[in-house]
Amino acid sequence: MAPTASATPFPARLQALRAAADPTRLAILDRLYRSTERCHRCLERDLGVPANRMSFHLRVLREAGLVDSDRAGRRVCYRLADGAVEVLHAALPGPSCPGPDPDAEPVGRGPGACAADVHESV
Repeated sequence: MAPTASATPFPARLQALRAAADPTRLAILDRLYRSTERCHRCLERDLGVPANRMSFHLRVLREAGLVDSDRAGRRVCYRLADGAVEVLHAALPGPSCPGPDPDAEPVGRGPGACAADVHESV
């Protein structure tokens, strides 16, 4: 069964979304989703990212639980972690998540609210 947003702790949801929100990391996830497994050097070449930056981005994705790696000598290959797509899907609000509170007071509409946010009725 896939994790749901309500069953996934908020910090874990936030970590997964932050990891995937970077354009380079999103491109890495996309590449791994389409090709199953890629070595570090292939990802560098494919995406035009220097080795040190690629290592950083892969570490962030690994710490978020979105990618796994295997080492064979000096070669390190990466793949999407089992359930990575489900983790990202569960991190997003969906039908099982409560929507905004209709009784909540609007943010920024009180005294000192931005003039651009206040719409005068005609």
